[in-house]
Amino acid sequence: MPVKTIDYQKLYNITDMQTPLEDDCGKLCGKICCRPDKNNTLGVYLYPGEEDMFTKEEDWLCWEQRNPVEDDFPASWSNPVYFIRCTKPCPRKHRPLNCRFFPLAPHLLKDNTLLLIYETLRLPYKCPLIKRKIPLRKDFIDTVAHCWQELLKDQRVRDLVKMDSREREKEGKHPFIVRTILPQ
Repeated sequence: MPVKTIDYQKLYNITDMQTPLEDDCGKLCGKICCRPDKNNTLGVYLYPGEEDMFTKEEDWLCWEQRNPVEDDFPASWSNPVYFIRCTKPCPRKHRPLNCRFFPLAPHLLKDNTLLLIYETLRLPYKCPLIKRKIPLRKDFIDTVAHCWQELLKDQRVRDLVKMDSREREKEGKHPFIVRTILPQ
């Protein structure tokens, strides 16, 4: 599977107004995932090419270029990978895809069935959506599913999702499945 250019503008456009709940889920937790932690260590990695959605001059972001080998990315990821941390609340229309998809994460089964699951990463906070398995809006789930189907066309992203999925399975994690998408 070749490296595919991802149309991030399209993905940003279709996720712009999507939210997990009808109401602001930040009301449940005080927007814990949308603000810096006390040591400002919370952040997200960008997907290959997603950095082009930013100027790198944003006054609300701290940029780090990281080595993919040192940060346990698949061999298909080139140097650098970008890790960003918010220094203050971001303009909502500029939030990265990882924030737009939260609390959902992709999991690929060995037969290439895509599962959308509640995030299983160890987080420094308790997300009520994950902890309580609060049902999410169908249109939000549909949009995130569509975005993952697009992102997985890029071999680098597919490699990362496969690696994370195998690691989850090796650790014996049993993710909460929100949606199953059969291979096409």
